[in-house]
Amino acid sequence: MNIALILGSVKPNHGIYYKENHSFRVQYMIQKKTVLQGAALLTAAGIAGRIIGFFYRIFLSRTIGAEGVGIYQLIFPLYALSFSLTVSGIQTAISRFVSAKTAANDQGGARKIFHIGLFFSVGLSLVVSFILLQFHTLLASNFVKEPRSAGLLRLLAYAIPFGSVHACINGYYYGLKQAKVPAAVEVLEHIVRLGSVVLISRIYAQQGAVITPSIAVYGIIMEELFAALISAAALTRYSLSRPPLPAPVHPLSFYVREMLTLSVPLTLNRVLVNVLQSIEALMIPLQLRMSGMTASASLSVYGVLTGMALPLILFPTALTSSLCTMLLPVISEAQATGQLLAIRTALKKICLACLALGGACFLCFFLFGGWLGNLLFHDALAGSFIRALFWICPLLYLNPALFAVLNGLGKTAQTFIHNLTGVLIRIIFIVFAIPQFGISGFFIGMLVNQIIVFLLSMRTILRELKDSHPHPCKTYNKSNVL
Repeated sequence: MNIALILGSVKPNHGIYYKENHSFRVQYMIQKKTVLQGAALLTAAGIAGRIIGFFYRIFLSRTIGAEGVGIYQLIFPLYALSFSLTVSGIQTAISRFVSAKTAANDQGGARKIFHIGLFFSVGLSLVVSFILLQFHTLLASNFVKEPRSAGLLRLLAYAIPFGSVHACINGYYYGLKQAKVPAAVEVLEHIVRLGSVVLISRIYAQQGAVITPSIAVYGIIMEELFAALISAAALTRYSLSRPPLPAPVHPLSFYVREMLTLSVPLTLNRVLVNVLQSIEALMIPLQLRMSGMTASASLSVYGVLTGMALPLILFPTALTSSLCTMLLPVISEAQATGQLLAIRTALKKICLACLALGGACFLCFFLFGGWLGNLLFHDALAGSFIRALFWICPLLYLNPALFAVLNGLGKTAQTFIHNLTGVLIRIIFIVFAIPQFGISGFFIGMLVNQIIVFLLSMRTILRELKDSHPHPCKTYNKSNVL
């Protein structure tokens, strides 16, 4: 995908207006260069991370088997739920507010927002870790519905606080539109996870111990610990290399109120969506049993689907996710300064680029899906799943970009509603279609979900831009930041 074309949409189409405002044009060129560099770095890091991740998943599938991968994948709904509760909304709030405060020349306030978000995030993560340590057996039996996952949940508790620190620091860097450190850490943490899992499995083999899915959770712990330490060291070095920041413009209570006003609804929304997504993921193996499969076979199918086929289908999102990350603060600033014409043009190019990427992957997975499944995972079922999922590629890559636009416009409630709608559609198909049609019922549900979410998102964005009245030469002032 041509990221330069997408972000080039901020370039003015009506030069007669922009010639009147030289300072805006200079600021635009600096901003465009920064965003392009950040998006390019994150894209490169995402691609490298996905490649390393593929080697990791190939190694896991050959070391613990499809059923082991299925058991390991069962803990991810709770992992995602923990992330959404402890840091997901807070990270978005940090990124959005740091961008706005920096643009308003309140660097001290931007740093204060980061500290407040970090405090809340780490505090919540410690609570969640305590719950997992105390009730992992209960959660494994009653929520995950797989008693063998209890030990994995207990180990997962040690990774959550480190993940919160890492995510908050990333949010601060994204708000500053600096992607160098997050991109470098992303690649290194994937290497650490793969290396630690390979090392632990070899130690187990030398000792004659049984290799279980727990080695993968040890990899998550090492990955998050490393990422938190490196990110914190980099941020400390960055802070010491800069002149002392001025005092925040507002009192502490003002920034706390701002953080809570955005992060609490966003967190609650994402927690609710993740609860439903967790139910969705955990229901798949249960409903497969209702279609006639044994417990072992259903876990194997679930492991192939979520641990092999879907990661390959999602591989190209490395190109779009970096753009989405850098897009949110840029659109927030464009909206705050009244540059809605730029957002309209950017939206068109985002749609064209994502659809072009999706079309190329559509053909690739249709023609070579079976071959890729056998080559990468030595599993014919993975190849058949890849071919069955190629239909969703265009919208699967476009919808996250539309969500980034919605969040940048401040339409977090609409993003939540669209997400919720999509999850409910998939759950309906899982409940009613899988027992009748097997895993094919899930594939149909994913396609219907992507189509409806796309239509809802486009309708909301177009209505928001239509109802707004942009002025392409509107000058910047502090009152327009939030």
